[in-house]
Amino acid sequence: MTEIASAPTPYRRRALTAEEERRREDAVRKRRERAERKASGLPDPRELDRAIVDAIRDAPLTGARGPGGRTHPHGVHVEGLVRRAAHALQRRGYLPAATVPALFARISRDTVA
Repeated sequence: MTEIASAPTPYRRRALTAEEERRREDAVRKRRERAERKASGLPDPRELDRAIVDAIRDAPLTGARGPGGRTHPHGVHVEGLVRRAAHALQRRGYLPAATVPALFARISRDTVA
């Protein structure tokens, strides 16, 4: 019995479907956006979300101070939350001038229907 060794077949890349091509383009676009955001010192949206959630979680522990230092036992002021979140982002190395506008933009985009 003789065995015939088959020649290796060249790797053929299959054509991407429209959905796969769209996903690949989206991934490339997001990588580029993240790199631009990082180069300019702006926090990633995930970092913004994390800072906001941490500020909301810690608000009852640290007091809910609003304008003029007023507090309310059941109230949480947006200004105090943004201040806490901005300080947390700045401790992580993000630019102070970029954190507050980015936080306000993130909050308004997520809450306005």
